[in-house]
Amino acid sequence: MRIIWHVLAVVNASVWFGAGLFLTVVVGPNFFSPAVTDLVGRQNAGLIAQSVLAKYFVLQVVCSVMALALHLRSGAAGSALARRSRWGLVAILALVCAGGFWLQPKLVGLNQQRYAITTSAEERPILARQFGMWHGVSQMGNLLVLIGALAHLVILAHGPQAGRSCDSVKQNP
Repeated sequence: MRIIWHVLAVVNASVWFGAGLFLTVVVGPNFFSPAVTDLVGRQNAGLIAQSVLAKYFVLQVVCSVMALALHLRSGAAGSALARRSRWGLVAILALVCAGGFWLQPKLVGLNQQRYAITTSAEERPILARQFGMWHGVSQMGNLLVLIGALAHLVILAHGPQAGRSCDSVKQNP
């Protein structure tokens, strides 16, 4: 039964890291590519990106909570690696929640202000700079979550065989 929980943890970590990598490297840059902005405009491309990011945030929360729950379920609480992994997962979950519950709404608000009819021409560049700064913070947070998810996946990949030397694996002549 332990192997089933381990496989579930590996699948969860794979989905978590894979989705994050795909969104960051493939999907995200395409929101503001000329092909998209020429078709729907920059403001609408931003609204589409916000919609996708809201769903991505739910995936991030589900995967990080599952990773933590499966880690606690594994019963590997004693080793130093297990303790570091547990606190790493807690830190990632906190980062995901900070990004989704605080930073994303802040970015949405700045974007709404920036494109509001009542916003003066003098305010728009200031709001654009503020948005750019907070977007950079968001990207750094996303990078940290990706690194954490990858580290979690690598640790899981060694799984039940951790600690076994290569000599213990039988070689076929």
